[in-house]
This record gives sequence, structure tokens and C-alpha cells, in this order.
Amino acid sequence: MSIAALLLPFILLLFFQRISWKYTNKHNKRKLKIRFIVISSLGFALLVFCVVLLGVNESESRFTTERWLNDDKGRVYLVDDLINEHELIGMTKDEVFTLLGSPTETEYFKEEDNVVYYLGDERGIIRIDSEWLVIWFDGSDKAMKYELRTD
Repeated sequence: MSIAALLLPFILLLFFQRISWKYTNKHNKRKLKIRFIVISSLGFALLVFCVVLLGVNESESRFTTERWLNDDKGRVYLVDDLINEHELIGMTKDEVFTLLGSPTETEYFKEEDNVVYYLGDERGIIRIDSEWLVIWFDGSDKAMKYELRTD
């Protein structure tokens, strides 16, 4: 998704540059040079904008226990980093509670041997459902599997 978001402005820029070249009088070199400078400057500005946006997105999606506990609806952006950086499988229930805090009080996906955490509205353009992290524990209270689910 991030690479596509970065490339889309450049594809549009190339499209506009192609149209611009097609309808420019090739005999007026000064006009052609000015148009090239303007389009190149616009492309550079788009590149800087996209890189800054990706950097902000990357820093905002880093998991910390403090962020997790303070932003119930923003957990959806932290969960990927959580899963990549912390091995949930094999953690005891107490270790999970220390890392993630108390589970969400809900009946969604609730079973006898699991805990459920609300992550926020689902990712994507149309955000209708909610995302949830469900962690199952075995008889010795060690996490044996987890899933991201939507309701």
C-alpha cells in the first residue's frame, strides 16, 4: 500500500507531462523549457510530500504499551508492529496483560480460553466494521494462537 501511494502521484505526473508535451508547440523552446521546469518542480514537491507522509505514518505505527493503552481506536495501526516485534505465541496470560493491558469487555469472539482486544475501525477506504485481536490460551495459560478479526 505504501509503495502504491508513493508511485501514484508520479504516474499522474507522467500522464500530465505526456499531455503537456503533446500539446506544446515544439518550435517555442523557451516555453518548452519553462513547462519542463514547472512539471519537474511539481514532481519533486510530490516526492517530498509522499516521503514525509510515509515517514509520519511509519513513526505513528510503532507499537508501545503506552500508545496501546492510551488510544483504543488507534490500535489498528499498532497491531502489525506488535505482531512483528513481540512473539505473542508462548507468552503467559500475565505477560500478555502486562504488554497489552486488560482485555476489552465484549462478547464479540469471546470464548472460555481467549481474550479479545478492540483495535478500532477496520483499515481501508470504507471503514464499516471493527478490527479485533483475539488471543487463545492453552491449559497452562500460555498463548497458543492469535487472529485479527473483523465483526
